[in-house]
Amino acid sequence: MVLGSGSAGNCTLVEGRRGRLLIDCGLSAREAARRLELVGCDPRSIGALLVSHEHADHVGGAAQFSRRFGAPIHTTSATARASGLEEVDGPGLVHNEPGQPFLVGDLEVSPFSVPHDAVDNVGFVIACEGSRLGYATDLGHATHLVAQRLRGCDVLVAEANHDAGMLRDGPYPWAVKQRILGRHGHLSNEETAGLVAQAAGDRTRHLFLAHLSTTNNTPSLAREACRVALEAAGRCGVAIHLTQQRQVSDVVQS
Repeated sequence: MVLGSGSAGNCTLVEGRRGRLLIDCGLSAREAARRLELVGCDPRSIGALLVSHEHADHVGGAAQFSRRFGAPIHTTSATARASGLEEVDGPGLVHNEPGQPFLVGDLEVSPFSVPHDAVDNVGFVIACEGSRLGYATDLGHATHLVAQRLRGCDVLVAEANHDAGMLRDGPYPWAVKQRILGRHGHLSNEETAGLVAQAAGDRTRHLFLAHLSTTNNTPSLAREACRVALEAAGRCGVAIHLTQQRQVSDVVQS
């Protein structure tokens, strides 16, 4: 379940039978807790907080959430330094590098490298009782590694940040446009569509589109691009869920 996604804050809840974790906490600790309680989840039950990279919309509330609710923070050593998390008092900071799986209860977490303008950005594959969730947001292009790690997951969470035409014709300064369009920026709808069509397998049932720009994209454009690509790849059974900044997403089980 995506608790919120966008440039103002990202946070995703993943649950197993014996473990709960958050991927990123760019929302304030108070807002993340409020949304957890809204869906019946006690914030004190979170067993780990994974931080993908140091940008504020992914890490802004992490330290406070960790201190308040006792959830250790898991991230790479480079991200810990870049985000200032190494200097924060709390229940624990655990360094987990790409390619090194670890457990949170019955959830097996496997970080993998993702190209973005951050020091050591990662995505995650989270496995539990034979089901797999693949998570990759904030990436400028889909590498072979990203496609391989996401391939065949039951649930995919991928960014569909912008429509390329809307971005080019939109109000952002050219320097910002070039950053977003660059190979370490963000994926367009068409790029995301190509990635998910390549990654989706026979078991893939759900796709969450995350990190949609409110200025340079629309939900209908993002959904349609992915629908067309999935159907062309013979993956008509994948349900597409749109995430939002101010409210929680659909809940799915796999």
